[in-house]
Amino acid sequence: MTSLQKLAMAFVAMVGAGLSPADMMADNTRADIRVLIVDGFSNHSVEKTTQKIQQILASDATFKVTVSTMPEFKSAQWASWNPKFTDYDVIIQTCNNIGKTNIVWPDTVKSNLESYLKDGGGMYVYHSANNAFADWDEYNKMIGMGWRAADFGKALEVKDGRLVEIPAGVGKKTGHGPRIDAVFHRFGDHPIHVNLPQSWKSADVEVYAYARGPLQNLTVLSYAREPVNDMDFPTEWVVQYGKGRVYSSTYGHYWKNQDNPKGVQDVAFQTILIRALQWLARSPVTETVPANFPTRETISLQNVPPDASLDTISP
Repeated sequence: MTSLQKLAMAFVAMVGAGLSPADMMADNTRADIRVLIVDGFSNHSVEKTTQKIQQILASDATFKVTVSTMPEFKSAQWASWNPKFTDYDVIIQTCNNIGKTNIVWPDTVKSNLESYLKDGGGMYVYHSANNAFADWDEYNKMIGMGWRAADFGKALEVKDGRLVEIPAGVGKKTGHGPRIDAVFHRFGDHPIHVNLPQSWKSADVEVYAYARGPLQNLTVLSYAREPVNDMDFPTEWVVQYGKGRVYSSTYGHYWKNQDNPKGVQDVAFQTILIRALQWLARSPVTETVPANFPTRETISLQNVPPDASLDTISP
């Protein structure tokens, strides 16, 4: 299918979904989408997470994926590490320093990410990356809300079909119960969700309770029931940061002792990952809803073949 055909298909789908012209804007007319995965440290599996993202994106030839791994903290290589964000349409941020808050990016890299997003770039905050960088004020604005202390900022719950703000200090710190097969409910009609069912069951998900932050320019895309508190909390959200777009979700858990867990085999996660990256890159959201997309009652899993075409930027 040509790029023009993809654009036409996306336009028809979005009009059918009743989206406004502003929602349908896709500024990127390139034939490919340049993606940079930033990794290097996390309490989850760094290598397996990056490999799984690459394997999923290999199903769509329009994605050109590169990886930049932060060198050892405070090493000479770390001091000179400086990925050029402006070479990419979208950044996938996987780093997480929770429990090791002294491990951070160089100030230059932090400043460059701020500028990149303010000027219109896109960032996918992958799973526990919203746990990271609690002391970085601009990062908290980028992600909108994340894994934070109870007095850190406001939280959101969905109650009787509407969003309710929970003030800082009310309720609990961010947490989650056991991973579950969670029923996601769409909240609105975002381009990422065009033609998806109103509800679907995703496998092996952590539903975060009391994610907290400034909540500035934040739009909730979906929510699910968190079993410990028996409350509905957001599971996907986007933030407008300057001219840039940021997407966060709790999808994609990959623990260090796991091997291809159900959560990354989940068809909904794989489909929405591609759709979110297309939207973040300001490209038409052309990823179709597969026939095996999960229903409200049943999860759907598929393995993806390994792919060796993983580029790495040298520090």
